[in-house]
Amino acid sequence: MSPALSRFAGTGTMVVGIAVASWVVFGPPHDWEGGMRWLRHSLALASLGAISYGARLMFPDTQKDASGAM
Repeated sequence: MSPALSRFAGTGTMVVGIAVASWVVFGPPHDWEGGMRWLRHSLALASLGAISYGARLMFPDTQKDASGAM
């Protein structure tokens, strides 16, 4: 994948993850009780995963960057 396309996809993924996370924190899921509470928690974890994956797409770790010299 080209670097420009990777950064564009990473930005989009991060925006969607942040939007879902803010909806879970500030939106209607606070009224969810019982089994729907598990859906709220899974949405929160999925949004954190999307934000993390978007950051990996934006800033890929290449072999040139991962040299063992410190």
